[in-house]
Amino acid sequence: MKTIKHIALRAFGLLMMACAATAFTACSSDDDPFFTAEETDAPRILNTNIPEWKDGQPQALVTQSRTSNFVFNIIATPRDYTTISWYLDGQLIHEGDSIDQPLLAGDHELKIVATTTKGLSTSRTTRVVITPADGDPVLGTKAKDLWVAPGAKTTIHGCTHLDKVAKVFIGGKEATAVSAENGNLTLTMPADLTEGDYRVVLQDAAGQQYGGGTIKITNEPYPDKSETLWEGSFNVTWGTPFDALKDDFINHVHAGTILKVYVNGDGQGTATTAWWNNLLTGKGDPERGDITISGSQVLEYELTDLSIQLLKDQNGFLMVGNGYTITKVTVE
Repeated sequence: MKTIKHIALRAFGLLMMACAATAFTACSSDDDPFFTAEETDAPRILNTNIPEWKDGQPQALVTQSRTSNFVFNIIATPRDYTTISWYLDGQLIHEGDSIDQPLLAGDHELKIVATTTKGLSTSRTTRVVITPADGDPVLGTKAKDLWVAPGAKTTIHGCTHLDKVAKVFIGGKEATAVSAENGNLTLTMPADLTEGDYRVVLQDAAGQQYGGGTIKITNEPYPDKSETLWEGSFNVTWGTPFDALKDDFINHVHAGTILKVYVNGDGQGTATTAWWNNLLTGKGDPERGDITISGSQVLEYELTDLSIQLLKDQNGFLMVGNGYTITKVTVE
């Protein structure tokens, strides 16, 4: 005769088997895409934290300093049969579900590709914006300076911390005749570069590398992107400054705009606010910095954030001075 103890043990055993079967069924549920997707299934990247494109352009996944590693994880299915490849600006930099590595400063395109063992693939494209650290060398962004033919020389204006630059690489090839002076970097492009957009890498004497943005290598002439704001003939005197664009000028410019004023004559003058303060420095006479004008020439100014603020605070734009004629004003 079976005792009560034997019956209880048998019931307990049956209960445990039922629980195990239930657990196995739960683990094998079709609701879990990671384990149930088969090798022949099309891959999917399941992340919801990769931003959607806007106006046909990929949006920034992260914006961070180069002093921090770029860290991100991809969730893809079928997990057991999928490899994740990470392409930064078209170059493979990592393989694996997770990435944790430093990146050079720059606005980078990141393409994440999921490929199965059967050769099926899908991808997501986004941007990673890495900002320079304090004290890093940074190149100017004037488009005309960054439009260069293979083997040609260019001077990049408006750079900072160039004392750290010992070498410059364009698409992995070293530039020659590199020199720096007064915030301007002069260099000669490698002659064997084919036409295209290339990453610029700056390197100091110790071998530390810094991102330098991109440069376009092309044999095409730089396109004229200027907009003529005014054309005619205006004689500038101390009593009659050029004020035809006084109020409207601010609507056509921003930091980085190149202002060109075509003049001729025998006198002096410069671009100012309506308060007669220098448009670039904010200084007034006698420190305004009037330019000597002799014959026909083009006065060129690259506007800054300070320039824009001065225009707003000091009631607009003038060309002041004496003894010269303005024939055209353009912005680029």
